[in-house]
Amino acid sequence: MGFSLSSFLGGAAGAGSRGLEERRANLQREKETAEARQWQIATEGRADARARKAKRAADKRSLEEQIGTMTALGMSADAARAVAKNGKGAIKVAIGDLQYGRENGVNAASYYTMGQKGLLQGDPSTAIKAAEPAGLAIDSEGIRNMYGAVDEEYTSHNEQIRAITNKQFKLTPEDPSYVKLEEQRQALYTDLAAIAGAKDTSEGGDESRKFTEGTVRATVAGEVNRQLQLQGMSYDLEKQVIVGLEGKRLEANIANLKATTNLRSSTKSLDDPLMNDTIDALEVDSKKNLRMKAGEILKQSPELRTQAPVTAENFMKPDYEAGLTAGQLVKIPTEGGGSKLVMYLGVPGMEYLDVFGNN
Repeated sequence: MGFSLSSFLGGAAGAGSRGLEERRANLQREKETAEARQWQIATEGRADARARKAKRAADKRSLEEQIGTMTALGMSADAARAVAKNGKGAIKVAIGDLQYGRENGVNAASYYTMGQKGLLQGDPSTAIKAAEPAGLAIDSEGIRNMYGAVDEEYTSHNEQIRAITNKQFKLTPEDPSYVKLEEQRQALYTDLAAIAGAKDTSEGGDESRKFTEGTVRATVAGEVNRQLQLQGMSYDLEKQVIVGLEGKRLEANIANLKATTNLRSSTKSLDDPLMNDTIDALEVDSKKNLRMKAGEILKQSPELRTQAPVTAENFMKPDYEAGLTAGQLVKIPTEGGGSKLVMYLGVPGMEYLDVFGNN
């Protein structure tokens, strides 16, 4: 077979042309891909920027609302903003102090004041020149006295209870270590009750507090966290917020009510006023939220108002509640022969919440 140089060169030229076209096409595709990627990155960047801006706006609104709550409870605006600079936990504690003071006739706002730092007791003109910008001053002693003094005999037990509770925060209720720590905590409650029982009550009873403010907060938060964990949520002790709350507000408030039941059971014998008030406040707030939830449910399903009530016979059957779900609105019989709309909670001691009543 003869070899044709012209044919070879022609074929080579054709192959070179096709190769050049393919390279051009590849470069074009790469350019388009790069441009598309840049567009995607820019789009995602703008979306992230909008999300961050929206979050900052939401955080700012939330912060302003909390500052507004503190000022409404008597704190000066400057002091409220100074508290807010210390974070969500500080805000939560301050609001708790202000609410407790208002409920008990104490001006707790007076414990949070603004004053010049660096003021001297000598020459006033020198002191003013040397003074730093106004800073927040917190009267911790005044706050402790507002809640009531705790007898020294109880303090070591308080420290142990707080230490145990902090360890439990890092565990789940099913963890054997959690169970062991809970046994130790209950033993400390028993000891505290024994100490209180041994005191001389001939002069009208033991009026001293058994729990410190810190122990009350930690104990309540610890039990709330335990109940939330059983519902796939948790309580952030540092930020004092519920983690995983989205879409589970009903479950969270029912978990709070279960926590109040257990807290009362474990601390009842000690009858500490601050512990009792804190548990009561948690119960009242949770029930208020559940009534609001019931209102939302009724708006979506108004026919629930006219549903047939369960018969008294069926209501008395042990397995009746097995067919209900927490948060369900049902009509149950009343003692007078009528019926009322309630929300089923399934919480020991408070199985039903009267949607329109006061219990």
